[in-house]
Amino acid sequence: MEQRDAQSLADILSIAPWMELEKYVDHLRDRVDVAVLASHERREQLRAEILAENPDLSAQIRRPSPEKMQWAKHLLRTGIVAASDGTLAAVPLLSGTKVQVGVVIVTNTGESVGLVTRVFEHELTSTGDTAREFFDNLRKVHGTSNLASRALMLFGERKLLLAQEADWRMIHGELVPFELRTGVGHPRENLPPVFDLVRHYIKDQRFIAVSESPEDLDVLNAGIVLEPGEFIELRTLADDLTGFLDGDEGAGTTRAGFNNLDRARFRAFIAEVGPEVTILLIKAGHRPFLLECHRERVEEAAALFLTDALWTRGLPDTGAPVTARGFPFHIDLADNVARTMFKGGEFRTFIETRLMELGVEHGLTDLDPRRTRG
Repeated sequence: MEQRDAQSLADILSIAPWMELEKYVDHLRDRVDVAVLASHERREQLRAEILAENPDLSAQIRRPSPEKMQWAKHLLRTGIVAASDGTLAAVPLLSGTKVQVGVVIVTNTGESVGLVTRVFEHELTSTGDTAREFFDNLRKVHGTSNLASRALMLFGERKLLLAQEADWRMIHGELVPFELRTGVGHPRENLPPVFDLVRHYIKDQRFIAVSESPEDLDVLNAGIVLEPGEFIELRTLADDLTGFLDGDEGAGTTRAGFNNLDRARFRAFIAEVGPEVTILLIKAGHRPFLLECHRERVEEAAALFLTDALWTRGLPDTGAPVTARGFPFHIDLADNVARTMFKGGEFRTFIETRLMELGVEHGLTDLDPRRTRG
C-alpha cells in the first residue's frame, strides 16, 4: 500500500487498517524489510546531503592520532582504569517508598580486574500529624520518589567512583544528569554537593562520561556524517546546562523551576565549570554516543573510548562496522555485574514476602494488585 504523511488518527487507520492476525502475519516480513531498506537508503542520502550543504563540516571530523591510540592501549595494559554503574529498585508502600541502590565499580590494573560493590537502602517516608497531612505528604513522596531514587543512584555512582584510586575514570551517563541538575525539589540543599562533585572531576581532568541515548536531532544528524572511529566536538557543558536552566524552545524543553537565588547560583556554576567540559559525538561502530571530557583531554578521551570499545574486545581500534555495540567494555562490565548482583526483582520479592509473612491482610493493602495475577 502506498505510504503518505498521516496527520490524523483517521489518516493512519486508512493507511494501515485493523486486520485479522492471520492476514497480518502473512506479509509481515515483507513490510519490515521494505522499512529497513528504506531506512538504510535514507541514511546514505542524508549523509551526502549534510556534507554537501556543510563543506566545512568534514574539517571538524577527527580521529585520535596513532600516538594517542597507543597511549590508550598502554594505559589499559599497565594503568588503572575504573568504571562504575548502578541499579535501582524502588518498592512503594503505604508509609513511603523503599529504595535499594547497588553500585559496582570495575577496576582494570592491566593484569587483573577488581570489583567493588556498595549497597544503599533507605525509605522515603511520609509524615504528618493528621491523616490529611499524612496522605498529602504521601502523594508528594510517591510523586518524587522516582526522581529522588535515581538521583541517589547517580550521585552514588559518581561519588564512589571518584573515591576509587584510578588513572582514568569512566562514568555511565552524563557528568551532570538531569536528575542531579534539578535539585530534587530542594535545590538549595541538594545542588551544592553536586557542584562540589563535578568540581573534583574537572580538577582531576582524567574522566570520560558516556551517554547511550542521544535524542537531539542535531546530534543524530551529526552522527550520520561520522564513520566508525571518528568524532566531532559538538558543544560545551555550559551550552548543555544553560539549555536546562533557561529552556530551549527548539529542543522542546522548559526552563528549570528554580527561584531567583537558586537560578543565580546555578548560572554561576555554569560560568565556573561549563567551559571546562567538552561534549563530543563519537562512533566506534555504527551507533553514535555522546562523550563528555575535560577540554584539555579531548583526544586522550576519544582514544580511550575507542580503545576500550574496540581493542579490548579484540576488534580493530580504527573502527569496526561489524560491532553491534561499540561501547566501552569496562562500563558494560560494571553494568552486567550490577544487574547480576543487585536484581530489582529479588528486592521487590523479598519485601512482598515479608509483607505477607507479617500479616496477610495488611500485606495485601501494600501489594501492587498486578503482582497478584495468576
